[in-house]
This record gives sequence, C-alpha cells and structure tokens, in this order.
Amino acid sequence: MNKKSLVAVFNNARAEGLEYIGVRIKTEGSSQPEIIINPKENFDAKLDYYMSAYDDDLALISTKGKKEIRITGIAQGNAFEDIEYQLMSVGFGWKKPISDAIDKSYNKMIAETPPASEEEKLHCETMKEAVKGMFLNARMSAAEARFIFDNIEKYEELFDICMNEDDMQFRKGLTELQRMQNEHILKEESGR
Repeated sequence: MNKKSLVAVFNNARAEGLEYIGVRIKTEGSSQPEIIINPKENFDAKLDYYMSAYDDDLALISTKGKKEIRITGIAQGNAFEDIEYQLMSVGFGWKKPISDAIDKSYNKMIAETPPASEEEKLHCETMKEAVKGMFLNARMSAAEARFIFDNIEKYEELFDICMNEDDMQFRKGLTELQRMQNEHILKEESGR
C-alpha cells in the first residue's frame, strides 16, 4: 500500500460514481484496525488530507518517532457493508479460492494432456494467468464474495471448461454463473 495505490482507488471510485471510500488504519498499540468510511462528497478533501498528512508508505507524518499510525488498506463501494467486507480480513479471502480453483483446473489439464512443446506450455500458462486476471482484478461486493464462497465448485467446473478451450461452453457457463450471482445479490438486497 502506497500513495500511488491510494490515488488510484480515489480516481476509480470517482470514475465509477461510487458512494464511499474506506481506509483501514493500524495504530501502534491498538489490537484492531480503525475503519474510516467517507462519502463521495468528501473524496477530494480526504485525498488532499491523506496526500499531505501521510508519507509515501502511508505512515502518518506527525506521529513519526512517537507512535506508528499507518493506512494499511483502502476500499471503495456503494455500501458500508462492501467497505467493511473488503477491509476486514474476511473480505480478502475470496481471491484465494478462485486462484486455487484455476490452478486446480490448470494442473488437471496439464496432467491429462502435457504440453508438447515449450511454446504450447507458455500458451497454457498465459491462458491460466489471463483467466486469473479476469477474475482476480474484479472488485467484489460482500454479496458477490459470499456467492463465490458458496459456489466455488461451479467456478471449478467453469475453469475446467475454460482450460479445455471450449470457448462457447465457457461463455454459456459464465453467463449462467453471472445470472445466478445476480439473482443472489438481488435476493440479499431485498432481504435487508
């Protein structure tokens, strides 16, 4: 976490018209981090403050040498729950199961059909990393992350299809999974 990544989140939140940005602050001596959530109306003032009050590694300048206070995370979203989910440890967990599912599908494919050449191996690894990038670079709400945890086996099936290069089946599976996720999110939101 550094100033560059902090600025990128603020810029993205503005560009996407998101409602909130939250920061996780670790204070030396405190057992739990502090979570600060700001509405979009405060984005400019808060970014200016963070840029002047914190160093490049996001340590509070005024407390250096006395007590370390540092920004250790930043999140954006349209609900407090999304910010909390991203900034507290549970929010980080959705990427690992997805990454593991992709690796599992890739390793199964390589075991069943080993690449015939170095070029083919590189193609397979490139495909694996591209699929990971597609999923891991996505921003997930709390409801979306819960859906992933509850349906990881469906993601594994989808990645198996992808690794076997059945593009049409992959698109169909991805569309069905997205439909299920959308229904899950709507159901959760209507239950609030």
